[in-house]
Amino acid sequence: MTRQKKSRKINSNGPRALSRTEKGNGVEGKRKSSKGKSAGSRQNEGKKAKQIQTGAKVVKDPRVGSKKPISLEVPVTKPTAEVAKPKKLAPEVELQQLEDNPRLLALLDRLEQGETLEAAEQQWLDTQLDRIEALMQQLGIEVEEEEEPQAKDAEVDLMEQFESGSDLLDQYKD
Repeated sequence: MTRQKKSRKINSNGPRALSRTEKGNGVEGKRKSSKGKSAGSRQNEGKKAKQIQTGAKVVKDPRVGSKKPISLEVPVTKPTAEVAKPKKLAPEVELQQLEDNPRLLALLDRLEQGETLEAAEQQWLDTQLDRIEALMQQLGIEVEEEEEPQAKDAEVDLMEQFESGSDLLDQYKD
């Protein structure tokens, strides 16, 4: 393939040349986006502040620091009294206080009567009862549950009556 040298001549089918007026109206070069502060900005801030002054309001130079006096002596601090943490009560004392709590007793009475408690009251009651149970386990106290009388079968009941009757008969035989 033969090499053809590039030329600057515009062919008849190439792009047409713009006139001077069209060149002037064309898109101007994009403005560069500035990165950072402009050159000499530190020196120019003072001049800008003088130009911005309006009436009583004066814009201060941001480079000037605070005029508040600073003491060079170390301030004497008084030792603060430590807040005494409440000592943990003995398990026996804490258990007694929990059992004597009037709010706890009132809520338990309401439960025994069949009332339904609000969610917050029920949650508080559960936490108190859990704490009481934990203290009782810690102290080695076992909860005595009341035994409910069980309904006896009819056959067992008849056998007991028969045996008690036979014992009475044996007493009269002697």
